[in-house]
Order: sequence, then structure tokens, then C-alpha cells
Amino acid sequence: MTARLIVTADDYGLAREVDDGIVDLVAAGCVTAVSVLVNRPCAPDLSRLGGVAPGLHLDLTLGQPASSVPVPSLVGGDGAFRGDAGAQLEALDLADVAREWRAQLAAFQALAGRAPAHLDVHKHLHARDGRLLELVLELARPHRIPVRSLDAGMRTRCRAAGVPAADHFLGGVEPGPYWTPARLCAALARLPDGITELMCHPGRGVVALPGLAYASERNAERDAFLHEDVGAALARCELAGFAAAFAQRKASP
Repeated sequence: MTARLIVTADDYGLAREVDDGIVDLVAAGCVTAVSVLVNRPCAPDLSRLGGVAPGLHLDLTLGQPASSVPVPSLVGGDGAFRGDAGAQLEALDLADVAREWRAQLAAFQALAGRAPAHLDVHKHLHARDGRLLELVLELARPHRIPVRSLDAGMRTRCRAAGVPAADHFLGGVEPGPYWTPARLCAALARLPDGITELMCHPGRGVVALPGLAYASERNAERDAFLHEDVGAALARCELAGFAAAFAQRKASP
């Protein structure tokens, strides 16, 4: 097998400073996939992403619902999602989640004019609650949209549902900044065979944002990807977006 690398930047639409850092790495050829937030008040400008096909970053913990129908188990008294992931997982009603995520998918399709190139979940709640993974798979199954899988168990469940999943996953937010030039170079030097998704959180000029712990670290991640040693390491990788990576797998003997 060949080692193929998808580099996904998360949280597009969160703030102008976050979007600017992601666009910088798209322009530099470092990022091949972008995960987009579409629930209120996020207002992503997809025209800035060039040829990178956007995916949907399903959300339950940041901002306000996209659903026009009430989803009472998901919001606090201010009408916004609970920012604490643990509290949200304890309080949520699956019917509300399904309603909200269908609304986010519809909002994405109206914005992009197409289905998402991939699906993942803010704060990886689908890795913490198997019921949420099943809801993501329900959204992904009709168009066989790839779903982010953090481990072998998630990959098995995706593939059993007929949904593509990368073979390996890299990335995190702790310790921050997660991606430094040294850590990136080390990871890129030992990519395993198959498809690896590497998640990152770049930004440019990001300062403290309400409800967001990972802020200035985004600036450091952007700078890490633009470091000359990382550029040289990326040049030795077979970079691809989700569609190309899985199409190449189908075409392989």
C-alpha cells in the first residue's frame, strides 16, 4: 500500500482570525481538507477555500442551533449550546441531536451547493458517545461521505455501515500548541501505509475567544506548518483530499 495524507483544518467559520490562518495553509498547499461550522453565528466564506472541497464540522457545543425547530435539551437559558462537552452529553436528547444535525447538513448544502466532502464532530463527541456516531453514520450513508474515525473501533463501525473512514488519525489540542515543527516532522517521517487524516487547528492573529480555550495556540500551529522543515517533509508526502484519497484506493490493484 501507499501512504496517503489528508491534512484537515478544523473550525472554519468560527472567527475571521481562524479562517485567515486556514486560508493561509490552503494557499500554501499544506491543507487538503477543511471542516466548516455552519450553525449560528458562524458565517463561513467558502469562496476563500480555492479548490479544497469543504466538509461539515457538526457541532453541539459552540454557538447557537441551526434548527428552526426548538431543540430544548441542547441549549441553556441563553438559547446557546452548552459549552461543556460532558454536560452536553449528559443532557442531550437524541431526537434533538438528529433534528439539529439534519439542519446543519441542510445549511451546509445550501451554502456549498453540494454534499460535504467529509463529516466530523466538534470536540469529537461522536467518539465519546456511540449513539452520536450512529447519527453521524445515518447522515453519511446516503452519499457514502467519509467520517472521521479516531481509532480502530470507530473505523470498524463506519465500514460496517458502508461509510469510508481513513486508516489512521493524527492530531489533538493538548498539550498546546499540539503541532510544532518538530512534532510535525516526526509524524510525517513515519506515516504508515494507507490513508492518514491529520487534524490541525491553524489561525492567524487569534486572541482569546469566548468559550474557546484553544486560541493563541492556533497561531503557533499555522507557523509550524509554514516552517521550512515541515514544508520539505510535506513535499515528500502524497497529499490528497478525501475524495482523491479514496478514489485512488479504489483504483489501486
